[in-house]
Amino acid sequence: MSEENVEIVRRVNAAMNAHDVEGWLAYFDPAFEFVDHMGAVGEESGSGIENIRRQAEGWLEAFPDFRVDTEEFIDAGDRVVTVTHWHGSGAGSGLPYSQRAAEITTLRNGKIVHLAMGFADKAAALEAAGLDPSG
Repeated sequence: MSEENVEIVRRVNAAMNAHDVEGWLAYFDPAFEFVDHMGAVGEESGSGIENIRRQAEGWLEAFPDFRVDTEEFIDAGDRVVTVTHWHGSGAGSGLPYSQRAAEITTLRNGKIVHLAMGFADKAAALEAAGLDPSG
């Protein structure tokens, strides 16, 4: 199942980069939960489709050319660790936004049930996923 999970996460990223919020949300389980370790006001967490919809729409409103370029997909069974580059330009200012981070996506029955975002780097995400960060 783990190779399938990597492919699902690839499709999720493609939907977000196409700004297809509905297509992106189709991959989430209704009981979905998330935690953002680098939230604007410290660690943020939430649950449910409507909560993550508001966040995604907020990102796209703030950064109309928003993209998440995934540099690495790491198969971890029911989880996929990704190393990403988030970037875009501010809607009002045009100023560039660029952040490198790592995420852990947990899947069950082909749906995302948990997303841990905003790890500072690959090693931190691997350690949080219970994997050896030294490779």
